[in-house]
Amino acid sequence: MKKTIMVIVGLPGAGKSEVSSFYKEQGLPMFRTGDVFREEVVSRGLELTPENSEMIARRLREEQGRDVAARITMEKILKLTDMLICVEGPRDMDELAYIAKLSKLILLVLKAGDNTRFRRQLNRGKSGRDPGNKVKGFRNPKDRKEFDWRDGKEKERGLAEVLKTKKYPRYEIENEGTIGELRVKAARVLSAIRSSAR
Repeated sequence: MKKTIMVIVGLPGAGKSEVSSFYKEQGLPMFRTGDVFREEVVSRGLELTPENSEMIARRLREEQGRDVAARITMEKILKLTDMLICVEGPRDMDELAYIAKLSKLILLVLKAGDNTRFRRQLNRGKSGRDPGNKVKGFRNPKDRKEFDWRDGKEKERGLAEVLKTKKYPRYEIENEGTIGELRVKAARVLSAIRSSAR
């Protein structure tokens, strides 16, 4: 029987890290594909910055294939006995295709408007509640120019197509409200997925 993998995707500030943290609290094993690139940055002796992570991601994908992060992540997942697992961050259709080949893939697409996402990222460090900043090498944008640059890089890498695809079963969460409201919506999705897996 194939594992069910809930793949959480969305642009920066849409709420991926918050939902991933919530699901981890609910007992789901949680992986981030971006960790593959961050670990490679460190192994090459580079400073762990968003720019270096982006450069290494591009280089690894050129050298080893566009699905490299999914392949490395799935090696870890397939060693687990858990049947429902959360993966945050695939940004490419090749990554989704690789995960889907080895599991039952369900997409969870998080959406929020540009102004909402920008405001959240500016305020994250000030609030003291920032799941994203617990990820090494993550940094919130300091201004709108940097925010737009990061969005552009995410979309270039393939995220624009991932967010639109109807190729896989999917749920969508509009995240324009509070963290509490987001968690309620995420709990409903998890409940629906667990029910369908029975």
